[in-house]
Amino acid sequence: MSNPADAPTLIVQKYNQLMRDFPLDELLSATSLAKVQDAIVGIFAHFNKKLRICPYPIRRALPLVEAISADLDSQIHTLLSGRRLMHLEYNDFESLMNVAEGIFRTWEDNTKEFTNVARDVIRKRSEKFVPVKIAARHLKTQERLAYVKGFRHSHEQLQRTIANVLGPNSYENGANPNSRDGGAVSEDIGDVDAVEEVSQAYAVLKDVDVLDVSPEGTEIWIAAENAYNERTSRVENSIIARLRDRLATAKTANEMFRVFSKFNALFVRPKIRGAIQEYQTQLIDSVKLDIAALHERFKQQYGHSEAHAMAQLHDLPPISGAIIWAKQIERQLNAYMKRVEDVLGHGWELYHEGQKLQGESTTFRKKLDTRPIFDTWSNDVQKRNISISGRLFSITRNRAAGNSLELVVNFDPQVIALFKEVRNLLWLNYQVPHSINSISKEAKRVYPYAVSLMETVRTFSQINKTISEMSDVSILLSGYQNDVHSLISKGTPLKWESFVHSYDLHLRQLQYLPNGNIDPSTSLQGRESKHVQFVRDFAAAVSILQSKTGTLAIIHETSQKAMAELCTCPYDVDAFQHKLEVIQTAVDQLNLENYVNLPHWVGELNSKIEMILLGRLQEAVTRWIEVFKDSKGDEGANGDSQRKRMSRNEEVDVDGNAKAGDTYDPRMKRLVHEISIRNQVIYLDPPLEFARASWFSQLHQWLSVVCNLRKLKASRYEMNINLAVGDSEMLFSDLVGFRYFRESSFSFTNCA
Repeated sequence: MSNPADAPTLIVQKYNQLMRDFPLDELLSATSLAKVQDAIVGIFAHFNKKLRICPYPIRRALPLVEAISADLDSQIHTLLSGRRLMHLEYNDFESLMNVAEGIFRTWEDNTKEFTNVARDVIRKRSEKFVPVKIAARHLKTQERLAYVKGFRHSHEQLQRTIANVLGPNSYENGANPNSRDGGAVSEDIGDVDAVEEVSQAYAVLKDVDVLDVSPEGTEIWIAAENAYNERTSRVENSIIARLRDRLATAKTANEMFRVFSKFNALFVRPKIRGAIQEYQTQLIDSVKLDIAALHERFKQQYGHSEAHAMAQLHDLPPISGAIIWAKQIERQLNAYMKRVEDVLGHGWELYHEGQKLQGESTTFRKKLDTRPIFDTWSNDVQKRNISISGRLFSITRNRAAGNSLELVVNFDPQVIALFKEVRNLLWLNYQVPHSINSISKEAKRVYPYAVSLMETVRTFSQINKTISEMSDVSILLSGYQNDVHSLISKGTPLKWESFVHSYDLHLRQLQYLPNGNIDPSTSLQGRESKHVQFVRDFAAAVSILQSKTGTLAIIHETSQKAMAELCTCPYDVDAFQHKLEVIQTAVDQLNLENYVNLPHWVGELNSKIEMILLGRLQEAVTRWIEVFKDSKGDEGANGDSQRKRMSRNEEVDVDGNAKAGDTYDPRMKRLVHEISIRNQVIYLDPPLEFARASWFSQLHQWLSVVCNLRKLKASRYEMNINLAVGDSEMLFSDLVGFRYFRESSFSFTNCA
């Protein structure tokens, strides 16, 4: 049977299990906050472990934990000097506070675990209920450190904001905001240097022991803080005065937005935010109007907007254009919401107006979601089963042209639209389905050839219309037209599938010879498929036909103008030769350009010129007869005065000068005959036959103005070893026939 005197000794031994190896010295001897944190973890690990196996009373364990809290408070005061905290750089201070907060979190986590263990032990021991509540003695120190951290953060924010907003430079590379060497150069606000004033206000707090939580220490801290607030209030008042002045002088809402954007960081100060509230309301109303305008713009829909017309000019397909249009509206909406942030400051969504605008913008953004448009387009394309197949050309009837047959390219325009849509959607970072992307790649391969053929066929149709309006000279273009028709007949059996499955030869790398020339074996010449070569040849043939048609139109206009001038030019050799030389030059150019059927066309042209010259020749003969008959009037043997000549328009000099009507009259040479009587015989000198011969000579000279003109030649640029045709056949001498004189009753016999 045990001795009752040994009971206290046994109890002490059992309690000593908890106190043996208790790691309290690690806390008391810690030289850094990190070691303090480790010591707390070790103390509570030991405490919770031993408390489960020894009968140490819970009512005595609670005061022990509170005593450990007092040791923790003492150790924190030792390691964190209250006066040194305010002298630390802000980055070092923040790091130190983070470690301290970690210690307090560790204490709270471990005390929660200790509380659970203590309650579990009480339940197992069936002891009298004891409220497990720990009154930590370091709470005031913890609260003071949290308050000081918030105060320094507010001061740092104020000083940095003032420097960033009002100064030309900002704190860079971790410069000390409290030192003049590393700080910003601030503008003067009125009579106050903002950065300097805030720094001096903070200097009052540097000699205060911020960890002195006694009533006296608390009073000292409150007094220093009030002094700080008084000095910073002067800065805030100066900032408010300057801000309101700028807002008052702003002429437009945009200028006010720029002011708000610059001073936005200062709105965390309640005093500054309250001073500009009236301007905030005004600008928020402006933003609301802008957002309402965006709503109206969106209601008009993309198809009725100016952006749709501009998208067509920039070759944007409809789906991509609609998506870009919606994203533009969304970007503008984001810009307007950024203006709201500039006006209300950080945390703008917490204000009443901010919450309302945030809700409206969120709803509007849902309407601006372009994903449904893309999904609808994707499903529609997959349902249509678009493919690239069939022959290159097809023949259709054009109702607008009286159901005439028309050559068109057999290519679905939806394929081109699909290729453009996929290209733009990929640029917009959309994930296009593989099947659609495959068709788009095929369309991309065929697209250059399809567009080339469409443009070539369109050009060919325009050329045919132009040629139909030039029926007089269209025969000259038959050679080039036949070349195009031959290529069309070659391209009729070709199909688009060959383009889809052809290899891109232009992607193969060219090889060069040592002299720098391209290796013929690797060049594209001769290695392209017949389909690709056909597209190139067809485009080249139509281009040549277009060029030749344009050249022929100009030459034809020049020749027609010259022929028209033949009808009205003066009856003079030089005038006729000049006009014919213009036409001959045009014919020579056609010969050099290798136009076909030129001899036939020149023959027809000579026939037309003959008809024109025949008319001029008839007028000339008629005029010569009139002048000849008028010249019979005798004005005396020595009459040298000018004779009066009648004409259709006006008078002409006797010597045949030009009239104002650009016509020429013939000049009749006056003959003088002497009549003498010798030996009762009358003699005439010169004889009458001489007069007839002179008159015939003058008539021939008058007719030779036209008859000696050379005809047009189509072969002046062609070599010919045969003897040339007689000159008489190359002149217009055949214009003088018996037809005119047979119809005329004029005879020189009557004039004798």
